[in-house]
Amino acid sequence: MATVTDASLERLRQRVAATCRRAYRLGLTVGTSGNVSCRVPGTDRVLIKATGLSLARVTAREVLLVDLEGHVLEDSPFSPSKERHFHLEVYRRRPDVGAVVHLHPPYALVFAAARQLPPLRTGAAQSILGGRMALVRPAPSGSRELAEAVGQALAASGMRAAILAEHGTVSVGADLDEALYVTEYLEDACRTALWLRLWEG
Repeated sequence: MATVTDASLERLRQRVAATCRRAYRLGLTVGTSGNVSCRVPGTDRVLIKATGLSLARVTAREVLLVDLEGHVLEDSPFSPSKERHFHLEVYRRRPDVGAVVHLHPPYALVFAAARQLPPLRTGAAQSILGGRMALVRPAPSGSRELAEAVGQALAASGMRAAILAEHGTVSVGADLDEALYVTEYLEDACRTALWLRLWEG
C-alpha cells in the first residue's frame, strides 16, 4: 500500500470539499442532497463527504476517511454519507475509478422520475456517454440493495454514469474533475433532450 502523508491527505480533503461546493454552485443538487468521494491513490482508502450537510458549505473537516467496508478510520464528530455503500461498491468493482459523484441535477431528475435514460442528441453527449450509461432500478436510499444495483450498473470498464430511477445520478471518473464533468455532460444531454421534445412538439 502506498504511503500517504498527512499533507497529501489534507490536499485531497480540500479537493473533495471544493468539488462539493462547485457542484452546488453549478446547480447540480439542492439542499443536503448529493455526495462526493475520491479514492486515496495507491490505497484501499476513500475520502467521502459527511452525511446531512449541504454541498454548498462542505469543508475539509467534513470529509471523512473510510476503508472499502465503510469503517471510519479517524476520530470525527461526523458520520460518512449514508450513500457510502454504493460509492464503495463502485471502488471495489472498478480499480480504475478514482472518484464518484452522486448528485440530483434538475433535468436529469426528470428522466430519473420517468425511469428513462435520455436520448443522446449531440455529438458531445454521444462521445462522452454513448454506450457508457445505465438506468438503475428504484431502491431505498442508503440501502445495500441500491449499492448492489449501482455496482452492477457501473461494473463494466468504460461505464461512466448511471441515472438512479426516482433518485438522481452517479458519475465516475479517474479523478474528481472527470467525474464532475461527466455529470455536467449528462445533465446537458437531459436538458437538450427535453428542449428538443418541446421544439419538435
